[in-house]
Amino acid sequence: MNVNGHDETISTTTLLGPYFSRLPIELVLEIAFTTCSSLQSNYATLLLLCRRFFELCRLSCLPFVPVVLETVTQIGQFAEYLDRNQYAAPCIRQLWMVKDYHDILFKCTNLVSLACDGHDLVPIVSADTFRHTALTNLTIMGLWDFWAPFVRARHGRTLCGQLHKLWLLDHLFLRGIETEWLDELRELYYWSIEGRGKDQFRDEVGLLKGLKRLERFGVIMHCPSSSVFRQLEEIGDRRLEVVEWGKRSEVVEWMGQRV
Repeated sequence: MNVNGHDETISTTTLLGPYFSRLPIELVLEIAFTTCSSLQSNYATLLLLCRRFFELCRLSCLPFVPVVLETVTQIGQFAEYLDRNQYAAPCIRQLWMVKDYHDILFKCTNLVSLACDGHDLVPIVSADTFRHTALTNLTIMGLWDFWAPFVRARHGRTLCGQLHKLWLLDHLFLRGIETEWLDELRELYYWSIEGRGKDQFRDEVGLLKGLKRLERFGVIMHCPSSSVFRQLEEIGDRRLEVVEWGKRSEVVEWMGQRV
């Protein structure tokens, strides 16, 4: 009983509208999943609606929440949250994290979509057992110097072999890696600097030949010239495109392609 003498069901109905509590639980969950999938703040809002929604959505909605950690404070708070809630980490499927200061990746082993600093990948592919077997969408941030230890690591090839989408955001190139490692890759995007003259897309043409299952190949450039687009037209491969960067943030780009 609440302070007004009403039971919890009536209180919940008052909060959520006169017809909401009559909906099938499957439909309520579907609405909650869709709401949570756009912003992590929507998930927090749902948990605050009432006790019924808290219990219903606390874990079941987590796989649909795009968790974005852009500051040291946010990363620390999320690590504490995972420590307090032992069942939460296995439910996390989508994570954008500027830097892993608290071994968060070792806890969230069911990730499907991940954006992180490349150096944070090396420990998880160097461990005795590789646990991130569901990870198929990877965005790698940071400098290129992580690449050599990554490809030499025990499970580096395993991770590469299960990827469907790969984004490299800091002028990284796939030199030193056999294209067979990326046999399942469907989408590839990476930074490139204009300035190779008539051979602007030499490396890309080579990768297109080696990556047989590739459906989309985006070369990210800042303010590309008309010469770039002329070369692109001459190549005539519909899979290859130039993506102009700077119109949206890295987080927004990841939100748009994370699934």
